[in-house]
Amino acid sequence: MDSPEIRLFSRPAGSSKALVFVDGFLSADKERCDILLSALNNAGWHHSVYQLWWDASSIDSAMGLNYHKCKSRAKFVGTNNFQSLIESQILEPNICLIAHSLGARVAYEGMESWAQNHYLLEDVILLSGAVRRDSSKNWGYVAGKIKGTLINVYNEDDPTLKKRFKLAEAGNACGSKPIKEYHPQIKNEDATFFLGKSHSLSKALSYLPELVKKGLWRT
Repeated sequence: MDSPEIRLFSRPAGSSKALVFVDGFLSADKERCDILLSALNNAGWHHSVYQLWWDASSIDSAMGLNYHKCKSRAKFVGTNNFQSLIESQILEPNICLIAHSLGARVAYEGMESWAQNHYLLEDVILLSGAVRRDSSKNWGYVAGKIKGTLINVYNEDDPTLKKRFKLAEAGNACGSKPIKEYHPQIKNEDATFFLGKSHSLSKALSYLPELVKKGLWRT
């Protein structure tokens, strides 16, 4: 199991903010990087871009993805590595997060354990998040740890979350239903019509310009 790390994708001259992307299943190859940078450019983001790489490769050739091992790994990374990696590897003090699928669990745990200092967590965007949406998670407390808005983009037709997540967790994911708890910093965004029967990263990222158009995210 490899150690998590921060990988730099882009750092324009004079950048004052950083966006940290947390993927669900590890990939920092050129194609993945290009998809992310293209989507961010379309949304008007022109600051630094990093990836928080974490080893979610708990794969068994006979059984497929071991969800519970990946879930445990995501919690460990979010709780123990998230803040220290940001503080040691990122220059910009204002941080925006975008997390997809199980990466949302890393982001959730990272926000929950965040200790306030000169680094600020601004907007956090969860795409197809594989985290329970109900009272088993203290969403209001987590949202209160950030400066900006926690934007939960959900898709009621997401086949992965509707079937596999619900079976594994015996509950609904925030990526398929709105977060239940009301909090002024939590915004639930229904992207079902746009995303359709998909759990793909590229499709989810293509929704980012819609968040900007609706005034939910200021790049």
